[in-house]
Amino acid sequence: MYRAPIIIGISGGSGSGKSRFARRIQSAFPEESTVIEQDWYYRDLSGINLEQAKKTNFDHPNAVEHTLLHHHLNCLNQGIEVEAPDYSYINYRRLLSGNILVPSPLIILEGLFVLCWPEIRNLLHFKLYINVDSETRLKRRLKRDTKDRGYTADQIRASWSQQTLPMHQEHVEPSLQHADLIWNSEEDTAFESTFLADLRRRLAKNAKNPK
Repeated sequence: MYRAPIIIGISGGSGSGKSRFARRIQSAFPEESTVIEQDWYYRDLSGINLEQAKKTNFDHPNAVEHTLLHHHLNCLNQGIEVEAPDYSYINYRRLLSGNILVPSPLIILEGLFVLCWPEIRNLLHFKLYINVDSETRLKRRLKRDTKDRGYTADQIRASWSQQTLPMHQEHVEPSLQHADLIWNSEEDTAFESTFLADLRRRLAKNAKNPK
């Protein structure tokens, strides 16, 4: 009998630690979990010139093809595997990743806007918002984007003040009203172990009650 998964959504501002915590959950349940990153679903901009693509506001929900993300999440919810895309921040193109996402008892979706879209929220069984101050988040983004995305520190700071913070205030922060739980990871260091223990109980219960 088919067992519907538990689907967790993790949101929060840029640099709040969404990806890190999603991978932490996955490492705790390596045989039972699948992670989906919202950032894989940024729109392909290969049809416009590079200079125009560079001006795209990637901190706005419209930069993400959330209909495809919703479709993939819904497929996994129904027990159907999907091939997730990948994204190049060098030339702003979507890549064929060969990343096959397999239906699992636990699906973990993380990204800036996962609590913004009603159709995606409706698929989530638990919604977590990670709340971290902007100074800490900027430091983390500087470290990540210079290393992983090829941006300079000046580019990151300019983008932060002109796009990231305004979009955070307009779109990301208001979405915390939809969260089941708001976690300040800098203050509550005991949360992870408590959360993982509770999740283990939920998975065990779900395994006994397939749908």
